[in-house]
Amino acid sequence: MQNSSKAKQASIMAMTAALYAIFFFLSYSVTLPNFTLLYLPSILLGVFPVWFGWSGLVGSMVGGFIGGAFVEGLGFLGVFEAVVALLIFMLNWVFMPKMAAENGKSRNLLALVVVYALSLCVGTGYILWQYTVLPQLFTGTQALAVFVPTFALNLPIVLITCPILLKTISPRLRNWGVYSGNLWEWRRRNGN
Repeated sequence: MQNSSKAKQASIMAMTAALYAIFFFLSYSVTLPNFTLLYLPSILLGVFPVWFGWSGLVGSMVGGFIGGAFVEGLGFLGVFEAVVALLIFMLNWVFMPKMAAENGKSRNLLALVVVYALSLCVGTGYILWQYTVLPQLFTGTQALAVFVPTFALNLPIVLITCPILLKTISPRLRNWGVYSGNLWEWRRRNGN
């Protein structure tokens, strides 16, 4: 976002945090005790990086904490969900191809699919590993058994929804001056 105002950044943070928390709440319908199998916020983490940049990251982390603390009932340990948001968001923001799915090139779409699969795998793997340590919701074997269906449930949702959202909404956000682009586009625009 070029020279965006503090009010605009705060609004984006608040909006992304609220959407993330709402998606987290909706995800809780498919759950194990204190663990959400259906992770709808991954849709947001697939588009927010290029739409909102740093403001979207902060909002996503706040929304992740709210989801972990209040929806999953983990209290302060909801910070682990904020770490998941950070991991997935940053992997997507750094490795997404320029113009992502917008230009319709199959090479960009294939790269986008690989990035989404990688970031979702890392995020899911991290949170399951974390929950084998503290608060030890799973054993290592249970975590591995939960990983496969969790990843298999969420990957098609991300791979179908995110490219469609990017292709349809990104051009409008560009026109409104809200679009951030991937990390490299953002850095170039901001002279970093």
